[in-house]
Amino acid sequence: MAQTFKHTGGIFQRIHDQLVDIDIDFDAFDSDAYPASRLEFARNVWAERVHSEFRSIQIMTRFTIEVLGAGDPLEVYAGAADAVMDEIRHTALCVQMLETLGGQPVFPDPIHAQERESFLNRPMAERALGTAISMLAINETLSTGFIRDLHERCTDPVVKAVLDVTLADEDTHFEYGWKYIENSLQRFDEASISIWRDVVSTTLRPHETQAARIRETMRPDELDLAAWPEPELAALGLFSPQRQLLVYQQTLEQDVRPRLAQLGLI
Repeated sequence: MAQTFKHTGGIFQRIHDQLVDIDIDFDAFDSDAYPASRLEFARNVWAERVHSEFRSIQIMTRFTIEVLGAGDPLEVYAGAADAVMDEIRHTALCVQMLETLGGQPVFPDPIHAQERESFLNRPMAERALGTAISMLAINETLSTGFIRDLHERCTDPVVKAVLDVTLADEDTHFEYGWKYIENSLQRFDEASISIWRDVVSTTLRPHETQAARIRETMRPDELDLAAWPEPELAALGLFSPQRQLLVYQQTLEQDVRPRLAQLGLI
């Protein structure tokens, strides 16, 4: 059974507040402005985001260990550590947003991230580059596309403030991740490029599978963002699977594939 997120005080709370630095008045959120069914939908979505952001803490912590073990330049470490801090902030934001919506945040089950032995047994430099490709470059760039789309359309001031903070952090991850890949590729010979292209394919596969499943349910005239304005969903930081698919496709073609192509990864 999944464990519930707990809160504490004292020195832990003081350090958390100082470093996470969230200045949002969640008490200003007006739940009466939304129907019960939409609030329930919002609780489910934000609960999933709690899980996703918590996993991101774990992955970015692992990446920090990897760049240290790879003997990367000193200046790389601060960016990795900062990314961990950002993911802690995003998790705290999602937890507070879910609690504000009346939900109960729980940890993903199992709490620990399960990694393949074949991955854990690779040299640290290979692990670091693989993590950078999958997490910092592809997934973070896609995430930025989703958040930017919601941010542009969100009208609720509390939810908008949550998206403001998250988007500012994600933009920093975007450039850090792509530059790390560019530099790290130089330590490997050209024969290894197939390994990194496999990482790209493996990372994109579940996104593409889900996209294809949703696309099959849509008519040709629905394959346009203008067909899915959804202001009532955007107010709570939500969108339909159909709009999410279209934002995914747009971000993939405009931001992800061109950068991968520049690096020779597709």
